[in-house]
Amino acid sequence: MAADRWAGPLGIALVVALLPVMPASSSPSGSATVQSCGKGSWTAGTVDICNGAVIYRDYVYDDYGADTSDPTAPSTGLLSRPAGDERYPEGQENTADIIDLKVGIEGDSLAVVFELGALYNADSTVAAVAIDTDNDTSTGGGEWEGLGITSAGWDQIHRFDKGDPKTNLIKGSIPKPAGDTWRLQAVTARSDGTVMNVAFRGPDEETATGTWWDDKQAVALSEGDISEFGYEVAVADLESGATKLAQDVAGFHQRVYVSDYTLRKGEGMSYTAEFGRHGDSGEVCEQEFHFFGRYQPYGIYIPDQPGPHSMQLALHGCNANHASLVDQPGMQRVMGEEQNRVVVVPLGRGPLGYYSDISERDVLDVMADVEKTYDIDTKKVYSGGYSMGGYGAYRMAMAYPDRFAGVISWVGFTGDCYNGTPRQQDRDCKSGAIGNVINYVKNLRHVPAALLYSGADELVHTHTHQAMAAKFRASSPPYIYFLHPAAEHFTLGLTDDWRKEAAWTADLTLVTNPARVSFRTMRFLWSPKYGIRHDRAYWISKIRGHLAKKWIDVDLTTGACGGVTEVTEEGITAGPDPVPWEGEYRNLLEYDSVTKKNSLSGTLKNVRRLQIDAEDACLAGKQVKYEIESDSKVALLLSDGRALSLDQGRNKGVIPARR
Repeated sequence: MAADRWAGPLGIALVVALLPVMPASSSPSGSATVQSCGKGSWTAGTVDICNGAVIYRDYVYDDYGADTSDPTAPSTGLLSRPAGDERYPEGQENTADIIDLKVGIEGDSLAVVFELGALYNADSTVAAVAIDTDNDTSTGGGEWEGLGITSAGWDQIHRFDKGDPKTNLIKGSIPKPAGDTWRLQAVTARSDGTVMNVAFRGPDEETATGTWWDDKQAVALSEGDISEFGYEVAVADLESGATKLAQDVAGFHQRVYVSDYTLRKGEGMSYTAEFGRHGDSGEVCEQEFHFFGRYQPYGIYIPDQPGPHSMQLALHGCNANHASLVDQPGMQRVMGEEQNRVVVVPLGRGPLGYYSDISERDVLDVMADVEKTYDIDTKKVYSGGYSMGGYGAYRMAMAYPDRFAGVISWVGFTGDCYNGTPRQQDRDCKSGAIGNVINYVKNLRHVPAALLYSGADELVHTHTHQAMAAKFRASSPPYIYFLHPAAEHFTLGLTDDWRKEAAWTADLTLVTNPARVSFRTMRFLWSPKYGIRHDRAYWISKIRGHLAKKWIDVDLTTGACGGVTEVTEEGITAGPDPVPWEGEYRNLLEYDSVTKKNSLSGTLKNVRRLQIDAEDACLAGKQVKYEIESDSKVALLLSDGRALSLDQGRNKGVIPARR
């Protein structure tokens, strides 16, 4: 880990450490932001000048070298392959992955600092910088000795062969070059000289061939010429201590955030998986993680129009990664531009995280980073995902119903492949799922759901999504079930047509503080070591149960805010796009207000303790008549300091007004 990454003798390290963290600010269009000068999160491929230091911030996990057309090169997922084919010796993975590169003037010298994704041995990685001192590509240039590449224009090259495994830094100091404008180039390589990562690639790297934003890099390295990648800097900006920050622009990019959590070695990645809770069970698509470090990427599409934007999660499927779905023109046009949604795809620590444990933490942290960085209307945030990501879409919305205005599940796994069959009663087939989401549909009472499925799906079988639709039909949430009888598992993604689900969710807005809260949870779903507890929804929080392996069910209604009755409409429908489909739906037409009364009623199962936000439930300070059925003793606390002790059975009485 590079916990003390700014420490060391070079003055540039101290300069950068003292940089102010500048808040993001909106551009005139409202769709772009100025990224922070301090190390927080960044758009990959961008360059800042911060207090006189050039700081290039790279893509992460993009260190795959040249495209050698080797189909046997290892990958973390069948749908998650890079364009480059070069790999490391076992145990050295990710040791030439550039996190950032800093260049600054120190007196008569130029200080250079590379931070890497991992560094296990001091001599495992070579870093090199080329400088075109007259910024003229027609003079100088040629072969980078020992590295197998060329570029035009450079006048001097400096190579650094030793790093510090304690900090993941490779540092160097060279004589300050002459000239008023320099063009900088840089690479990192394995110790044998195989170049793995190229700096200064810009924020528009491609994912047409691979899915790790390394396409241009891989082609350039296979051709042996990296001339196109460089950065021009005015020496006066470095000498004067200028600050010129990169500005995000609309479109498809990779962003990187800094996580508080790591796995295993705490850095880098491995092609050998770290398995999740179920271990190496042998099931198809079981939970596993490959990307351990604190720097985590996500894919994002930013609409080219003013904010505030809504936000659409598009969680990737099994064996895919954070470029999935979001790199498609239809997704960008329909979900991004037409709905003015920022489309977001977390990596989730690998192709098989199932959006639980540290993978769930990543989704939460990515959402927080997007909301902090861009102009987001938090009342129009939508959960969504494909296949395994469709499972994650359900799971996130069910665990955090008070954060989502709606949910879209494309061919979503339901959590158990025996759902809808007699075998589900005595066996399970969960693959890597943590929790069977079919059991938590009630949590979506105020979160309308679009369920899109295929009748000829070879992976998410018909009986499972029919069982899911039946659960919605028998429960209360608004929903629509789109069934495409002739489609298979990948049809919806391949056709890249998202119009009907976009239209169905277009006007959905977050429900805040509803009169009735229905919420089911279980300790098994939580991940306390990652700060995850599914113990709150709307005006209810700090939910704790008696039995750890039993569902905790809360269903409470306050009448003090006016109360409501839900008016719904049900029916069947059909359509042609992208292939013929038929559907059923329940729409929530409106909430009818009823007379206010200071009351609290409902049922509790396996609840030991919970707290009610008295203000949000409109109960603050008031005398409250209650009638609550419970199957056990419960300590019920109100946030205004009052408390109620419930016994097993029907509890009736009055909570005195707060003096």
